[in-house]
Amino acid sequence: MGEIKLTPGLLVAFAIVALAAAYVANPAIFEEILGGEQVSQGYYAPQLGQGVVVSQGEGAGTAVSEVPSYQLSEVNLYVKDKLNPKAGVPNLTVEALEAPTPPYTMADLSRIASDPNRMIIDSNTTDSNGLASFTAGSIFVNKDYIYSIRGDSTTYDKIVVLKIPVPSKEFKIESYTFPDPQYVYYVGSFSDLYTTSEVNASTDSCLNITGKSGVQFCSWDITIAETEAGKAIQNPVIILRIPEGSNLDPSAIRSIYLVRKTGTDFGISPANLAGYIDVAPIDLRGSLYDEDYGVDFMTAADSATYTLKIEYDADLVSSGDQLQIVLDDLGDYRAKDIVTRDTKASAESLTVEWGS
Repeated sequence: MGEIKLTPGLLVAFAIVALAAAYVANPAIFEEILGGEQVSQGYYAPQLGQGVVVSQGEGAGTAVSEVPSYQLSEVNLYVKDKLNPKAGVPNLTVEALEAPTPPYTMADLSRIASDPNRMIIDSNTTDSNGLASFTAGSIFVNKDYIYSIRGDSTTYDKIVVLKIPVPSKEFKIESYTFPDPQYVYYVGSFSDLYTTSEVNASTDSCLNITGKSGVQFCSWDITIAETEAGKAIQNPVIILRIPEGSNLDPSAIRSIYLVRKTGTDFGISPANLAGYIDVAPIDLRGSLYDEDYGVDFMTAADSATYTLKIEYDADLVSSGDQLQIVLDDLGDYRAKDIVTRDTKASAESLTVEWGS
């Protein structure tokens, strides 16, 4: 045989044949050489910081190897009735808002959600199934947002911070539905505190101060209850207050006691409550504590009779002086909800008036 001369052209041919054989044996070598990594279904993913759109039919998306942040075309959130969990709550406005940088408090979130000049990322009204669909394409995955549920006159507000997780680092999703509904409460009603809304010197002689001196005593049985099934009172309280127009001297009230007679134990202190007059509300412990809201709720399961006992100094009260005992919600007298800044349940009161 004659000697084979390795010309440049022949060397190139040998190299091509060798590379072809190597690719057939292990094609991943070429992806590593070119700076990428192998991904599912044979698509080639670039390294960090690069992006390439690949096609997987309905699952088409962008392949990346870092945790991505991109906008979704649709985000769905269900709002359900806490006391009837299968039922959606319709006609509520739900807003998506920018969440502040942690740490933050509920007061911070409330301030943002109730701000008249708030920047709304997206907004929708719940349908008959309680579904709010955000379709503006402005909500990103892997980012915290405030979802502000604006209750109406029949429903309490709610604020929650949620983040849409990234299901895959390789391919983007187009829509997302939060798996857990947000539960809200329909606003309930207090029962009448007493048989009338006012007791006075003409209806109860203990309030007639004519010819009296020193410590006097009065008592009445009152009812504390929520009356509507399927509804609730959020953060119920009792307020002892001197109403507008009354000149009652708080020191004239020597003591006030609320003693449970029958029914639900609302956790009212057995101590003298006179120090609460125009100072602070008295919390009522309902049968339902909601961890999302962080407060008690009073439901139709809650009902009790308490004896209201008042001792007063007849030398320090005047005819026309008044004291009010009030049942109210949201933790204070005529308090406003965290988003809409509206009062919700109607307060129920008993006015005690001295006369001669």
